[in-house]
Order: sequence, then structure tokens, then C-alpha cells
Amino acid sequence: MTKLYSHFETGIEKYILPAATKFGQNKVIQAISGGLMYTLPLTLGASVFSILANFPIPAVNKYFSTLGLTAHFNAVLGGTLNAIALFIAFSIPYAYTKLLNRSSANPLIAAMLSAASFIIMMPQTVGKAGKISALSYDYLGSSGMFVAIILGLVIARIYVWLSGKKRLVIHMPDGVPPMVSQSFEPLLVSLLIILGVVAVRIVLGFTPLKNIFSLVQMVIGGPLLKLGSSAPALIAITVIANGLFFFGIHPNAINSALMPLLLTFAMANVEAAQKGLTMPYKDIMILNSFLNNDAVGSTLSLMAVILIFCKSKRYRSFSKVAIVPNFFNINEPVIFGLPIMLNPVLLLPFLISTVVTASIGYLGSITGFIATYNQALALGIPWTMPKVITSFFTMGWQGVALRILCFVLVGAIYLPFIKALDKKELDKEKLDLAHEQATAEKVSLNLVKE
Repeated sequence: MTKLYSHFETGIEKYILPAATKFGQNKVIQAISGGLMYTLPLTLGASVFSILANFPIPAVNKYFSTLGLTAHFNAVLGGTLNAIALFIAFSIPYAYTKLLNRSSANPLIAAMLSAASFIIMMPQTVGKAGKISALSYDYLGSSGMFVAIILGLVIARIYVWLSGKKRLVIHMPDGVPPMVSQSFEPLLVSLLIILGVVAVRIVLGFTPLKNIFSLVQMVIGGPLLKLGSSAPALIAITVIANGLFFFGIHPNAINSALMPLLLTFAMANVEAAQKGLTMPYKDIMILNSFLNNDAVGSTLSLMAVILIFCKSKRYRSFSKVAIVPNFFNINEPVIFGLPIMLNPVLLLPFLISTVVTASIGYLGSITGFIATYNQALALGIPWTMPKVITSFFTMGWQGVALRILCFVLVGAIYLPFIKALDKKELDKEKLDLAHEQATAEKVSLNLVKE
């Protein structure tokens, strides 16, 4: 068994790591990765307030609400996580323009044009009757991330291309201050880009879709919803949804389309339980609960594996910081900071984890091991409640036992992949340390000679 594991680990180092390195050298991938990394201080900092705003202990949550603190905690989320797509619409084109490295293109101008285009594309009224002018978090938050990423890359690329056309650059006389001159240079380019964005908005406005966000929802969410509510379909949809996180796109882009269906199942279960009847969707809702054993991709197991088995300072230091919010199902720091996003080495275990945990939960239900399920309580528990605790109250000790089993199995799945990355990082840290020591010795010798 040890020999087989060693061969598997060697295979990861020999085949997957080189491919991952080549993949990571693509400028588009680097731009997405870099742009999302810029948002890490927001996501990591906001995760603390996310826990406080949805504290898993009802009495404490009620106390915060009584003091009026919950509204302020939610305001932090409103300015960070709930508006993350807006920040991404700025950060990704900024990173991409810097990587393209054209002297005629200003990364800050590209970022501002992209952010402006993103807002222009959004519906700018809310409410059906008596509409008011406002921007909805439905588009500013995670559900708008896909649009923000695509728009950011496209706008940056067009801006860089147009900026290279000398006829479109306005040159001011020599006596004009540099700041004023630089402000006027991209005027024609900016005008052309905004006109193009408005044209797309107008065209979509004359269609039943109305906006680009509905188009994305139709292309991604609609077809997947039609796959049905069978166990294999739900697992497959979730694997695809979680796979979006690999590209930095929150699974809500797909999960939001599933919510009406899952809520219908949940309410049917509640009605049946109230009448003393067998819940018609008990198995599928328990499976839904086990699709992720904790946060998306069951990454709490990954954090634990890093702390137990890894040796590099980078991964161990990160895990110590990220494991607490991760315990409360807050996963953005791990996705964007470890990262799992655009990291081909971790993609396979990240997706397999969903299949493993969902299958265990489903088998636990259909075999009768999980005999009871409190659907009404499950609906009322905050999403930040650790799932092992949620399972105790909704499924009893059997649910907790399966959670622990899933935790161990997922950790075993992640282990060879993270060990390969850890070994690579450890070698890099040793080289860096040797370089620092050599530099220090050289400085010391120079001082002695002087």
C-alpha cells in the first residue's frame, strides 16, 4: 500500500505539477488569479464579520441583534463579500493590463473602464411596482462574478488594443502638465469602449433576457436545472458548480438556480412531517446536506491535513489563519488564498470530495442508518453553523458519525496532492533560505574587508 501511494505521489509530481506550471503561466490565468488575490484582504477580513452576523448560537445571535450590532456586521458584508463582483471587475483588468505590459495602456484606466462597464450592464432599478433607482446585490455579489471576470478581461484587452492605435490617442501641447495630458490621452478610446458596452446593453434590452446577467443565468443555470432532481444529477450539478470555483466563480451562479427546486422539496418534507407521513424527499435533502462535508470542496479536511502532515511555512501559516473561518463554512480565503482557484493539482480532489461525501450521505439515508431528519430545523439553522453540529440536531448521532467518516476520507484524498505541492514549496523555501544565507555571508565578508 505504501509503495502504491509512493508511485501515485510520484505521478503527481511528474505529470500534474509540470502541466500545472505551464497552465499557470498563461497571462489570462495569471490575470484572473492575480485579480482575485487582490480581493483576499476583503474576503479574509469580512469572514470574521460574516460569522458574527450569522452567529451559530441563537442566543448570542439574538443578543447581537438586540444591541443593534447585526446591522453593522451586515454592513461590512455589504461593502465586501456582497459587492465582490464589483471589486473583481476592477482588479482583474488592472492585473491583466499590467501583464500585457504595453507602454500606451494605463492599468488604472483599464480597471476604471471595466468597473464602469460592469455597472452600466447592470439593471439600475429595483422592485417591480414603484421601481426605485438602485443597484442590486444580486448582481454586485457572487452571482455577478462570472460577468465581472469575462467583462474585465474583454474590456482590458480591447483597451490595450485601441490604446496602441496612435490616431485614437489625444496628444496635448508640450506645455500642458503631464497629469492633464495623461487624462486626455484615452478619451477617444474610452468613448469607443463605453459606446460598445451601451450597444450590447441596448441589444439585450430588446430581448426577453433584458440583461447580460440573465443571459449567463440562462446559459449556465437553466440547462443544469432541467437535468432533474435525481441523486446522480444533483451530485453532477454540484461537481460542476464547485468546479466553477476553480476559475474563481462562486457556485452560487448555479446553486441559485437550484434553490427554488430544493426549497420546494424542503417544504414538501415539512408538510409531510406535520401530517405524520413519510417525507417524500428525505433522501435527496440529506444528500444535499452532504454535498459538501463543511465548506465547498470539504476543505476543512484539507486544512487539517496541512497542519498534520505539511512542513512548508507557507501552507502551515495559511492553514492556521484560514481554518477558523473554514470551520464555520466560510471558504473564500482557502479558494483564493491557498489557492485552490486555478490550481490544477488540487482540482481533482476538490471535485472528488463532493462525490464521496454526497454518496456516503445518500447511502446513509437509503439504508436507514440515518432514520430521522428534522427538515424544519434544517431550514432554520444559519449557514455558518458548523455542519457537524447541524447534523447532530437534524439527524442525530448517525449524522455526526457520517460527518466524521467523510472528514477522514476526504483528508486521505487531499493528502497526496497537497504533499506534492508542499514538497515543491519546501524545496523553494530551502533555496530561498540558502540564497539569503549566502547573501548575508557575502555582506559580512565585504564588511570584514572594509
